[in-house]
Amino acid sequence: MNAITDWLGGLSGPLVYAVVGALVFAVDALFFGFVLPGETAVVLGGVLANQGQVSVYWLALTVVLAAIAGDTVGYSVGRHFDPKILTIRPLRRHE
Repeated sequence: MNAITDWLGGLSGPLVYAVVGALVFAVDALFFGFVLPGETAVVLGGVLANQGQVSVYWLALTVVLAAIAGDTVGYSVGRHFDPKILTIRPLRRHE
């Protein structure tokens, strides 16, 4: 965990916002939550905000907007592909 924090800490402020926002978006829209929880990215961003490397207000705004956008994209993908996804063999029993 320390290596990830050091890596994020080495990035400039806008890149930290972009990385944290992208991870939150990916968790909500692309179901990456199985691999990396979005909350972890937010907590790491909070650590950097506590260290004064980024603004907690801009970080919070980034996280909220990324979560809203990710949920919207995830809903749209599910709505569009729902009938087709449920016909895939491993998912038929969940129909």
